[in-house]
Amino acid sequence: MKKKIFDIILVSILSLLFTIANSYSANFKVADFLAFFALSEVIFYFVWNKLDLLKFGKEKANVSKKEMWIFAGLIAFALLVSLIAYYPAYSTVDTVVQWNQAQTGIYYNWHPVMHTLIFCKLPSLFYNNILSSAIFQIGIIFAILVYFSYFLRKNFLNFKQTIFVLITIIFNPLFIKYSVTIWKDVAYSWAIFLGTIFLINIVITNGEWISKFKNKVWFIVAGLGVLFFRHNGIVPFTIMFIALSIFYPKTRKFYIVTLILTLAANFIITGPVYELCGIDSKTGGKSEMLGVVGGQLAYYYNNGVDFTKKEIKILDSVIPIDNWKEYYDNPRNFNYIKWTSSDFTKLADKHFNEFVGVWFNKSIHNPLMFGASFLVMTSPIYEISPYFSDVDYALLLYEETELYRKGALENISNYMFERVVTYNNAVTNTPLRVLFVNIGQGLFVIMVALALVFKRAKYDMKKLIPFTLVLINTTVIMCLITGEEYRYVYAQSICAMPLLIYGLSSYVYEDENKLRPFIHKAFFAKTNSTLIQFVRYIFVGGIAALVNIGGLYILTEGFNIYYLISNILAFIVGLLVNYALSKKMVFQNETAIKREKEFMVYATIGIIGLGLDTIFMGIFTSILSIYYMLSKIISTILVFIWNFVARKVFYKIVK
Repeated sequence: MKKKIFDIILVSILSLLFTIANSYSANFKVADFLAFFALSEVIFYFVWNKLDLLKFGKEKANVSKKEMWIFAGLIAFALLVSLIAYYPAYSTVDTVVQWNQAQTGIYYNWHPVMHTLIFCKLPSLFYNNILSSAIFQIGIIFAILVYFSYFLRKNFLNFKQTIFVLITIIFNPLFIKYSVTIWKDVAYSWAIFLGTIFLINIVITNGEWISKFKNKVWFIVAGLGVLFFRHNGIVPFTIMFIALSIFYPKTRKFYIVTLILTLAANFIITGPVYELCGIDSKTGGKSEMLGVVGGQLAYYYNNGVDFTKKEIKILDSVIPIDNWKEYYDNPRNFNYIKWTSSDFTKLADKHFNEFVGVWFNKSIHNPLMFGASFLVMTSPIYEISPYFSDVDYALLLYEETELYRKGALENISNYMFERVVTYNNAVTNTPLRVLFVNIGQGLFVIMVALALVFKRAKYDMKKLIPFTLVLINTTVIMCLITGEEYRYVYAQSICAMPLLIYGLSSYVYEDENKLRPFIHKAFFAKTNSTLIQFVRYIFVGGIAALVNIGGLYILTEGFNIYYLISNILAFIVGLLVNYALSKKMVFQNETAIKREKEFMVYATIGIIGLGLDTIFMGIFTSILSIYYMLSKIISTILVFIWNFVARKVFYKIVK
């Protein structure tokens, strides 16, 4: 009975995601939405129960050289077709900019310099044509896919199944185009793909895979690709290593040391080294964080939300206020409005806090509008609809950004390009487009795989680690960046298949329910480990911070209390919550201290913390003119670190 209820819950969640992902293209009303949801649930529940019959491999298979040659030949054929069709390379405005940087030696980090050096400068040393970059990139993709086919054949699938999986990947129109598109997003996505395969290897071998030196090297290489090929890659990279260090204590030292060294190297390279080499290290800055925020403000402004004169002035100081309506052509893409201001990046940095303050205030007072606008802004990431339009989008971009298209292969390339366009249109004009030429389908497949692992692994949390890179990347994109450019979430498309196979494999099955012991060990068992205590304290501090920050906002906005007074009252309530939870979950071993003395120590730490919090709030808000809610978040993080370190040190002194 419990199993059926659990299955119904999982299927309901998947059905809801599927319905939301289809609702935008169909413009459903409430009745239509509910009907589609009910139909989806019935179909998914039927299919869900049949998925239990699928268990891919547990026995290690022997892979013959003949099979590997066939896999390699198939992959090489697809990549060769792509190279000839888009000869010398599929190039965009970004491609032209990065190639020119490599030619002139004048680099700036708006496009990650590491990607420019590796994919533009390095190949040009051998042959100074964009063709060299295309060959270099498809060579890397070829090597990754050959390894992937070996990985599938060795662990999960038979020969025919592996061929089928390769075909679904390499003959996807998006793969044909993107494999020769010199874009940082493509290299970044394939680094995520390779990292995902390595994570699956770690999990299915219970952490043993990483014990080999060569595997350590390749794992670090994939991680560096994630870290250096896109600026937001630091988030999935860091979370991946933290998760591995928590769940695999035997190799914890390797993960922690690697994380610290690579983050330090990233800081040194993008800071002092770039400065020494005369490289402009500036990125998009704070303006890159205003995609969703700006898009939601545009949604509010054009859908009847009232703005004060002061708020209108703030918006106008970044982008001319007339443009907020005139260029609101696409509610999913803030770029149409953003680039009407020639100095958007500079002005967004200057007025960032005021801009976010307006968004925060309007979102709090219009929660339904906030939810609706967020779904609209992020829908390109998960909406299940075709990517290619009826007009051949590929052809238009190809002609606009043609670069170095000269030479003997031009006639052959034109012929092949026409065949590829015909193939693309044939796929996009059939039901196959739902499976292949699609933005949201990849994410939905990944969520199905995640649900399968969650069910089959009996809540063994470490078996969810392979989803870390791709889902954290998607989450970051949904929080920061808008636009209908597929490149931002290309990793969703290519990672869907390996994760689905992993979810359907025998490796994720467990015989016993590990949820209760996992929760007890993770959150309540007594421990002297500083790392485990710190992780728990993050959880405890998060709850206390919600109470603290929420109390500040309610007292300030709801009761019109001066923000510093509100802050003191809210801090005290948060401190009491923190004390109660810390005693229960973090510092259980500190029983040698009498309760009165313990509370006195904690109160002393809290009073100092309150003083620091008030000082930080005053500095950030009154002196630096940062919006008081943002000041509170920054101050909470700083005081959180103080509280944890002080508690550890003071208790040792008292003992």
